[in-house]
Amino acid sequence: MISNFLFHRVSPVRDRLWDPMDVTLFEKCIRHISDKYEVRRLEDIDSVDLSGKDKLATILFDDGYKDNIDYAADILSKYKCPASFYVVTDCIDRNIPTWTFNLDYSFEHTCHSEIDMTFDFLPESLRVKNLPTAEARLAYVKKFKAGIKELKHEDRLKALNRVFEKFNDLVFPLIMMNWTDLHQLNAAGHYIGSHSVSHAMLGTMDDESAIRKEVANSARSIEKNLGYLPTTISYPVGSYNQKVIDICKEEGYKAGLAVRRTIFNPKNDSLFEIPRIELYNEPWWKMKLRMSNLLEKIKTVTGYQ
Repeated sequence: MISNFLFHRVSPVRDRLWDPMDVTLFEKCIRHISDKYEVRRLEDIDSVDLSGKDKLATILFDDGYKDNIDYAADILSKYKCPASFYVVTDCIDRNIPTWTFNLDYSFEHTCHSEIDMTFDFLPESLRVKNLPTAEARLAYVKKFKAGIKELKHEDRLKALNRVFEKFNDLVFPLIMMNWTDLHQLNAAGHYIGSHSVSHAMLGTMDDESAIRKEVANSARSIEKNLGYLPTTISYPVGSYNQKVIDICKEEGYKAGLAVRRTIFNPKNDSLFEIPRIELYNEPWWKMKLRMSNLLEKIKTVTGYQ
């Protein structure tokens, strides 16, 4: 049984919509993991003798944010914890955040209030023409972000393009790693894997050629810049289906990472649906319950969120 712990951002700077894990909390978390588990890179698990090991863990990061190397890398080194970083290659190439970050940032920082979101494919509750205050925009984007994840890929792009066209008074922050950073992480013993080209929700895409470009071109970009083809892909926003799995296999991947919040059993679980336990900036008692997988069991029994 392997506990795969998933992180995204680690920073002392707070964010009202998607709060990074505080640096102090991250160190406490890594110290706990290194004390309680034998930590290996996910990509090395197949070479580990799992017999007798009931406390094995991996440490994983999605997206490729600059704070991963600015704050997380030294802590990982301090506790001798190897990790795997799954990057959105277009975001690395162009130093642009993922659409999920940009969506939050647009609604939080724009000065515009008029935006016509009366698309037929949106639920009635998300069809608005005016968001007159900053608080109204923040409240709306929380619902909107969850809602558009349920849309078909093409409809989601239409909605996102409308947002970025109308809220055009912004310059997105330069918060992504570059290839030099990734070389440094790789040289320190960490693994760099794929998180697609554009952070597209692969399971909502009908066009097989578009899916193939997302998974194949990201791998080739990593090969071009780091010298090897990655064997692992993390499905953006946890979105995948059997078609996505089949294409990933055809393109040479050996494993695919989901966001099912449970412990990985290599004997029973598919290597293309590896579960991960995502960790957040939250009270320590809750994080410990999450890491032990007890929180999910409590939620199942009680409905607790």
